Amino acid sequence: MSTIEQLKEIFVEYTGKDVEGFNEDTVFTVDMVMNSFEIFGLICEVEEHFEIEIPDRALMKLVTVGDLVNYIDENI
Repeated sequence: MSTIEQLKEIFVEYTGKDVEGFNEDTVFTVDMVMNSFEIFGLICEVEEHFEIEIPDRALMKLVTVGDLVNYIDENI
């Protein structure tokens, strides 16, 4: 299963929101209507699932799903 497909599953499980249009260009705060608390919780789920740690300095750069996919792929 690709990274983006795994992220879709994590997103649905964590938020209960629809993933229609969920792609690498999706912006968490705009397209998925997530606040910073929800994004932080999602990142915690992602870290647990992929067994990685995303440092705070990297979090500020993760604006889109594609940013997160690239970070995961580069660090697992």
